[in-house]
Amino acid sequence: MNMNMKITRHLTLLSGLSLIIALFCADGAFAQQRKRAQTTMKFLSTSNYANASAMANAVTAMEGGAWHQFYNPSAMAWSPQRVDLTGSVNEWIAGINYSSVAATIQPFEGRFGIVGFNMVNVEYGELQRTIRADNESGYIDVGTFSPTAFSAGLSYAKSLSEQFSVGANVKFVTQDLGAGIVGIGDDNGLIEQSYSASATVVDFGVFYRTGFESLNFAMSVSNFSPDVRFDSQDHELPLTFKMGLSMDVIDLTDLSKDRHSLLVNIDANRPRDYNEQIQVGAQYGFNDLFFLRGGYVLPSDEEGYSVGFGVKGSLRNNQMLLVDYSYSDFGVFSNVNRLTFRIAI
Repeated sequence: MNMNMKITRHLTLLSGLSLIIALFCADGAFAQQRKRAQTTMKFLSTSNYANASAMANAVTAMEGGAWHQFYNPSAMAWSPQRVDLTGSVNEWIAGINYSSVAATIQPFEGRFGIVGFNMVNVEYGELQRTIRADNESGYIDVGTFSPTAFSAGLSYAKSLSEQFSVGANVKFVTQDLGAGIVGIGDDNGLIEQSYSASATVVDFGVFYRTGFESLNFAMSVSNFSPDVRFDSQDHELPLTFKMGLSMDVIDLTDLSKDRHSLLVNIDANRPRDYNEQIQVGAQYGFNDLFFLRGGYVLPSDEEGYSVGFGVKGSLRNNQMLLVDYSYSDFGVFSNVNRLTFRIAI
């Protein structure tokens, strides 16, 4: 590699880092002008993958595969798998169910990077629809409605050198809140109005292998998009900035790295609609076949600790099967269970 190419690649990385830091700081500068907990399409900030959720989503600087499209697209550049397919189900609070899939492929042996596809579908269940009325109950039951949400995206990541990588995910998102009753007509019929919105959303990130043992540093921006409109008002999406560190601390011991691994991850999380958070997660692996995970996030109103495990097995033709489970404590809400399956070649 000639000197000019090296300089170009390093300038590209520095430009990306500068952009993310500038956006991070700009978001903080306007924090006092915004009201917290007032963003829409919150399904975009829900974690659906058991391996990440078990570590309190502190995975920004953790090298990963197809599932990283939802967390930091640049991290999937380090995936050794030629083809990676993963799917997950998430029993969220209040009876809300998420299902998601993600896939990546490295054409031409990864010389031109890695491309991916991802999709999320949300079912909010059947909800009761009422209108105010001058009766004993104070309302009249007028049937049910079933809100839905959906996201589909394409991603790309490329390692610029043995230390740097960049990645982005462009997705189309839509949310249908159903039809609301806005009045009663002259014939006493109900006047309805549909509430739905769509947008094009971008996630992007940068990843840096520091060269000190296995220490990684990474940054990401999720849900970068113009405001959307369900009615006469504009609504912001849950824009999130993250910076993270990750390291296998077994590097600092005399233990065999072939038999043991202990990843420790720390993320600084700045969501648009909540106070800044620190997320801490860890993953212990034995023989690269069995994994135990745990994590904690603070501060948090209800979300507390998370735990989980994973197992890895071999299939025919060098195929790999992984199954992950996570359990997350959500205080007064129902606890959240997630199950993830992954096949890689």
